[in-house]
Amino acid sequence: MLPIETMLGKLGSRFTIHFPRTSEKCIYLSPLGKYYDRKWDLRLGLQATKLNQDGTPLAEVITQMLPYTANGSYFPEVEQELTMTSVKWRARDRALGFRAEFTITAPFYPRDTKLSTAPFFYIDAEIFAPSNYSIELIVGLSDPTQETSVGFSESWPDLGWWYSADYQMVAGHWGPRNPSDSLSNSKVFRNTVSLTYLSPTEPLSELNAIDESGPEADLRIQGSRHVSAKFLLATYLPDAVLEVQHQPYRFKYLDYFKSLEGVLRYARDAEEEIRRKSVLFDSLFSQSSLDYATRNLIAFSFQSYIPNSWWCVPVSGGKDWYSVWEGNCVFHSTVDVEYNLAWFYLLLWPELLEMTLGEWRNYLKPAEDGAAWMSHDIGGLLGANEQAYPHEMEVEESANFILLAYALWRYTARPEIVSDNAETIIKLGRYILASATTESGFPNIGTANTVDDASPAVQFGREQIYLAVKALSALHAAVHMLIVTDAPPALIAEFEGRVNQICQVLDERAWLGDHYAVCLDQTTDGLINPWSGEPLPPGELEGWNAYTLYTSNGLLYLLATLAPLPPVKLERIEQDIIEARQASLIEYGCTHSSADHSHIWVSQNLHRDLIGGFLGVDPADLPGRYWAFEQYENSVGRGGCFVDTYGPNHLRYYPRGITSLGLLAGLPGARFDRVAGRLELSPTRLPLRVPLLALANWEAERVPWVEFGLEQGQPSRKFSDAELVEPFLKD
Repeated sequence: MLPIETMLGKLGSRFTIHFPRTSEKCIYLSPLGKYYDRKWDLRLGLQATKLNQDGTPLAEVITQMLPYTANGSYFPEVEQELTMTSVKWRARDRALGFRAEFTITAPFYPRDTKLSTAPFFYIDAEIFAPSNYSIELIVGLSDPTQETSVGFSESWPDLGWWYSADYQMVAGHWGPRNPSDSLSNSKVFRNTVSLTYLSPTEPLSELNAIDESGPEADLRIQGSRHVSAKFLLATYLPDAVLEVQHQPYRFKYLDYFKSLEGVLRYARDAEEEIRRKSVLFDSLFSQSSLDYATRNLIAFSFQSYIPNSWWCVPVSGGKDWYSVWEGNCVFHSTVDVEYNLAWFYLLLWPELLEMTLGEWRNYLKPAEDGAAWMSHDIGGLLGANEQAYPHEMEVEESANFILLAYALWRYTARPEIVSDNAETIIKLGRYILASATTESGFPNIGTANTVDDASPAVQFGREQIYLAVKALSALHAAVHMLIVTDAPPALIAEFEGRVNQICQVLDERAWLGDHYAVCLDQTTDGLINPWSGEPLPPGELEGWNAYTLYTSNGLLYLLATLAPLPPVKLERIEQDIIEARQASLIEYGCTHSSADHSHIWVSQNLHRDLIGGFLGVDPADLPGRYWAFEQYENSVGRGGCFVDTYGPNHLRYYPRGITSLGLLAGLPGARFDRVAGRLELSPTRLPLRVPLLALANWEAERVPWVEFGLEQGQPSRKFSDAELVEPFLKD
């Protein structure tokens, strides 16, 4: 494909290369990642000298580069290829016979912390030329601004109008007014980046290296016809980089590396293992039967997720910290965003979600009668001190927390997930009960939600079907977790009663013949816009009866596991998905509802597609539509790597696209449950070949696959590495 804007990063370590559109003629680079990066000149190319027949050089010298430098001429043709861990460029000049391949790899392997956080990239370069040229491979990196440090207070994002007036950028970090001074002496950090020739024979200390304090030189390797070489691009930042509840935190990778040279030595000495594991991880997607567009969508989304992650440790010692920025919104671990993208944790790295649940517990907001609700987020930019978003989403975020804890418990069978979170689940469940003050049992207070560019009916209407289904799903999940604790039986019974009540009202009042309404309350009387604090004009609430993709949102993690389901009529949920898809589909996916065709959120479309997959509804060409949108945005559109939103809103550099990883569970209908000890498979299409990531033994580098097909006209399935699968295939 033609080059598009994308990023590469290292898990939790913030070291990010941002490849903008090639018209910018640069890259963006920083040890602290997006929004603390700046322009760099990246030179990847060749210099060729034409030879006489006797081999002596002529005066003609030709230089051709990839279009990430402001100086030089460029290859006439450049194509780009994405994998989960790399970006590759194939360049050529057909007239002169030059070819080149350049690959930059950000090593990653699930549950290998040292490999995945180590702040370096491999650069592999290979050039080809006809025999009548001598050639030099050129690799170079320079900072065109000639700066030697970056001041956070001088290089922070446009925060936009939505940030609370109680927050400001102080002493280089983001936090409440009058914050602690824990980072105030570290507001300027050295932006050290090293580009090193990777030789298997020369001692590391003698290798030719370039960093931003050194000469503006290129690494050059001479040859004829064919030259290849490997390079390392690395960084090291030992300072405190993040403030968590007013305490300084530093990067996790400092546990493994004491200097930049330590990073370089690891990248070289463990190269065979690092590359083998990264290739294995890439192959889980490239060797699947997922179509080209879907594989690219997942890889592209992964490359926007990883640069948003933070993995840190308290400077004074203590528990690890893991959080994920919400793209250009830069909130830490927004609960509704993590709710959508949790497939990264469930399928690849459960410990990171368990860590995040523990962090969220420290950001509860108390309510009356022993209840509490969950904060929308836990900070912004370089300060994870308290919620930074300007208004609450009480019911939604409380339900999201419960459902995430439930999904993690069912996928891992770790009893600590229930015991550690039981008290919080009880408080959140009490709040969900109290949020309903009418006979319907539907929440009608605290109903503002994440869909903040939607119509009033979808965004903050009272008695929403979306929040009712999410509330009943969360209370149902809470029941299944609390019955294995010493929680009061009367409270568990109250949760069960509310689930049954909501289900009954859904059938009696919310079903409109072929779909569910958006909300029960059909008027604007007394409805307050949470953004302005002002009431809406009186009258009918437009779009209350529209078709919407959000009805089933809360059911996904119940359907993906194998505990008994609540008494929801799944045949109606399935019909609602199909009908709403027809009524709201435009070029790049489905809009929030059929009453508003101006906005699309790709991640919410994907979440709906996964629910459909577990109900047997094939998403068909929808992932291809989403990929077409990402290509458009990052070639001739607004840009921003993974862009979640079509319409006036512009959520960019966004992590939520990794919801697409769930297609590896949704398409085979892989309902998996370690608590029940079972796996059930019901594919949406044939043939289909996908890895069963939840059953992987990552340490042993073993990942089972399932392949569905037809044999003599009958559906068939077979497994590779069946030893890992068979214990879960019970009647």
